[in-house]
Amino acid sequence: ERVVEASKTSLDFAVGQNTEVLASCKETLEASSMPGLFLFDLAGQAVEGYVTLQKSLLDFAVEQRTAAVEAAHEYIHDAGKAKAGIPNLIQQSVDRTVTAQKSVLEFAAKQTKAVSDTVKQQSGVTGTPIETVTDSVQRGVDTLHASQNEILDSANENVKAMIAKA
Repeated sequence: ERVVEASKTSLDFAVGQNTEVLASCKETLEASSMPGLFLFDLAGQAVEGYVTLQKSLLDFAVEQRTAAVEAAHEYIHDAGKAKAGIPNLIQQSVDRTVTAQKSVLEFAAKQTKAVSDTVKQQSGVTGTPIETVTDSVQRGVDTLHASQNEILDSANENVKAMIAKA
């Protein structure tokens, strides 16, 4: 767990560094009237979202490890108890994996939405093919997100059904 906490601390440090670098670049380029500076904001948001996702996945790994260690301690002396507890352990593992996968999907959906909204807010985009393409990409990601969630839910239900039969 100390390694995970150290990893989280280094991720927080990376976000801070990234924020400073992006702010410095944006400040330097603002004087030039260069278009597209909104991309620096998007990049900052993307890094922050990525770090949040990474932290969630680190927490997931700790939960998986803790569950496995606890199960090993609990079942080491009682084979009957172990046999009865393994289906529950498998289901918990599947539930955590589904949750982690959904976190990744949610991250991708939020990032796409942020980009889509930011692009559409730029002057001269409304009513153009850029807006149409942006909307189309957003709808495609929304559809992918929904179908992936359905697949994960279905897989989880199948595991539950198989465990119930065992």
